[in-house]
Amino acid sequence: MLQHSTSRRTLLLAIGAGASLPLLSACGLNAPAAPTAPVTGTAGAKAGSAYPTFIPFTGGAKPDFPSSGPLYEDGFTNYPKNPQKVLPNTPPGAGGKILCYTNNSAPAPPTPYEQNPAWQETNKELNADVQFTIISQADYPTKLQTVMAGNDLPDVMLIPGGGASGTTIQNLTQFLAAQAADLTPFLGGDAAKEYPFLAAIPTYAWKNSGCVRNGKLQMLPIERYYPGSMLLKNRDVYDTEIGKDYTPKNADDFKRVLQALTKPADNRWGIGGYLNQMYYIYFFAAMFGAPNGWALDSNGKLTKDIETQQYKDAMAYTRDLVVSGVFHPDSLTIADSTRARDAFIGSKFATDVWTFGNAWQDGWTRGPKQTPPVTPAAVLPFPAHDGGKAAHFFGRGYFGMTAFKKAAPDRVQELLRVANFLAAPFGSAEDLLLTTGVKDVDYSVGADGSITVLPPSNQDANSVPWKYIVQRPQVAYWPGIPDYAKAATDFEKAAVAVGVADPTLGFTSATLDSKGAVLQQNLIDAITDILAGRRAMTDFDQVVKDWQTNGGSAIRTELEQSIAAAAG
Repeated sequence: MLQHSTSRRTLLLAIGAGASLPLLSACGLNAPAAPTAPVTGTAGAKAGSAYPTFIPFTGGAKPDFPSSGPLYEDGFTNYPKNPQKVLPNTPPGAGGKILCYTNNSAPAPPTPYEQNPAWQETNKELNADVQFTIISQADYPTKLQTVMAGNDLPDVMLIPGGGASGTTIQNLTQFLAAQAADLTPFLGGDAAKEYPFLAAIPTYAWKNSGCVRNGKLQMLPIERYYPGSMLLKNRDVYDTEIGKDYTPKNADDFKRVLQALTKPADNRWGIGGYLNQMYYIYFFAAMFGAPNGWALDSNGKLTKDIETQQYKDAMAYTRDLVVSGVFHPDSLTIADSTRARDAFIGSKFATDVWTFGNAWQDGWTRGPKQTPPVTPAAVLPFPAHDGGKAAHFFGRGYFGMTAFKKAAPDRVQELLRVANFLAAPFGSAEDLLLTTGVKDVDYSVGADGSITVLPPSNQDANSVPWKYIVQRPQVAYWPGIPDYAKAATDFEKAAVAVGVADPTLGFTSATLDSKGAVLQQNLIDAITDILAGRRAMTDFDQVVKDWQTNGGSAIRTELEQSIAAAAG
């Protein structure tokens, strides 16, 4: 029987509250150690808090690979047998339209509603006509800003949550105050008990994503795997040409590996990239021991990654890789991560940096079916120098956020009930419908209750962007790929052991809100020009000074003040 009670998820990081922060040593910047003192998932969710009280979900199927701790996921080789409904028979919707504005990182658009039994059945169970406007990842921030500036808002809006490039939406706090529903009366503190599957989302996702602004809960987080991004290899090529399970010894060895994998005559390069990713400089920054965004010293002072020698060393190294020709020539113009995955799966590059979780799952689904086959496998973290410590940048613990258009209380409560349905726990009949589809169309059930995924499932269910509104806490599982759970949980153990967190997640800055998007894009453009050889490496010091002068130093001061205030 599925039920709610205390579980392993009671111990969860609240990085946004200042726990497990990277520190600057007195002798220079060192790669911070992995977090060692997680605090409870209810941190910050006290009685009367704007944050929901954390009520973890337990029960259901026993995982094949149980979590090793709060930063890990339970792993399931197959979908649990005989899933049961966990929601009451009364549908959450009121029978009308719900308009959602979102993007989608699925490789293909969903099957149109008229031919999509999974979408139709979901709307039936919701008792709502849920419709999506789906925008490409590359165009989404700009088009969302246009929508936000207008008077005809959709009911539900995906708010991009940053990622490695640090993208922000300009003046988000001001927009939310003026145009978005205040969720605090319905979801803050113990009120969350009315929406148990939203209450089961870990507090770190709410805090790190900044869902509370000016004391009001104004967004829902889209929780995701905490380990962030990872280096993947085309196992079929890499293991044959470099060596099975080979981990580079250092930066020079990795360059040698990439050079060996680069064969332009075969239309294959060692590594790829895509728009605004700066040749994956954040991956190389971790390798060289730079901070994950920011580092915080014992006096409460912040240092930005670009202000460190480690980041500058990573810049020089990445520029050398570009000059050496190991990056795919389209690495600056591929539109988004979906198209980059297409290129990797199409064998155009032999390694790539992907988000741990959904992206890797997509590769496992499509890659082995290609000619030649491509099986994405992880390359474990390694240091830039012999004798150094490997480091892995943790992600943010969320993909993005969801805001509701300001509306009457009964409409807000309806949208929250719908969101609660979309967050139904893994192993439930509701989750199976959302992620896999309809029985005998998208999956079949064996005599023993086991589930076999059928070909229509990916576009009927996975490609419909339900998970870009809200979703239950992640698990290591993917339909029809039984090997995925072990591979994912094995990588987690290696990555978490050397993980580095960003100490500023969830803290606010007025300057970041008003200038952050432009400031970050200017930084991306300048760093990209230097790495691509369009500007001299000696220009980097001026780029840093420009960032500081044009708002970076103000952001630092405001974040330090926010962190100090939270520390009491």
